Amino acid sequence: MAVFDHLATILDQRKSSNDCAFNGYLEDYLSIKEDFQYVDLFQALLKINTEFRICVDLGFNMNKEVISNQIIRYKDAGKLTDKAMRCPFIVYIKFEDQQKAIIFGEDGQYLLAKGYYYSLTEQYGLLEDSRNEIIAMSMDNLNLIIEKVTKFLDPNSRAGAIQREIDSYYFKDIHELVDSAYAIASEMRDQAKVELLGMSDRTDYINKKITDWYLLKKVVYVSYMMNKEVLIKECENEIKKQRYNAKINSDKIPFMALSEMWRLKAEVEQEEVNEEIEAEYKP
Repeated sequence: MAVFDHLATILDQRKSSNDCAFNGYLEDYLSIKEDFQYVDLFQALLKINTEFRICVDLGFNMNKEVISNQIIRYKDAGKLTDKAMRCPFIVYIKFEDQQKAIIFGEDGQYLLAKGYYYSLTEQYGLLEDSRNEIIAMSMDNLNLIIEKVTKFLDPNSRAGAIQREIDSYYFKDIHELVDSAYAIASEMRDQAKVELLGMSDRTDYINKKITDWYLLKKVVYVSYMMNKEVLIKECENEIKKQRYNAKINSDKIPFMALSEMWRLKAEVEQEEVNEEIEAEYKP
């Protein structure tokens, strides 16, 4: 099924569905949002074409049957509740005989956007049959978005070629991509160790962190495996060696375990109690 036909059938919360938060015309979505941080971006898209629709917070799961997910072996991603993973925004459109969509990752994280793309278009994925009609973009560069989306809507454009252009804007090679993923994951882990301490209800926060770490691991693995230059120049045209290196790179992405994030506050509180007891009985 083509991407517009597929996305247009997804029900949102207005229809008492947990599949997504909103699914309808982009113009309608902006009319109900106040103080929305991406209003300028989406208004710019409406200037390109007023018929854009948007699917917000589309829920999905890690598919344990997919070989790449089995190799990544990030078990915590499989422990989340149904559709706890959420893709922030998919803007899509149908015109003439064309159907196209843009996956946007929130917070200006291009690698997360690519992670959503790989997850939704992988084997058995929700949009598996539509992967050649979709590109992924970060929300941190309005000019780049306008340029690439305009080009993407050209009937003669190819999603893969445009995606490679976007890749080259952010990374000079696969190793820079891997280094960036590692840095992002490390920063997320450091933030979680601080931010979790002040949270009483941490379910959504933990779900988001696990999703992001999973997406980074997936992007690193799949991007390395899809790189033909790496296969030839670094892996001596041996697919087993490329798969091994891809797994090693994915394994290096740091994260906090699900159980560790739930225990963190309790452990800190116990340390504070122990310190108080020691202080009380200190001679």
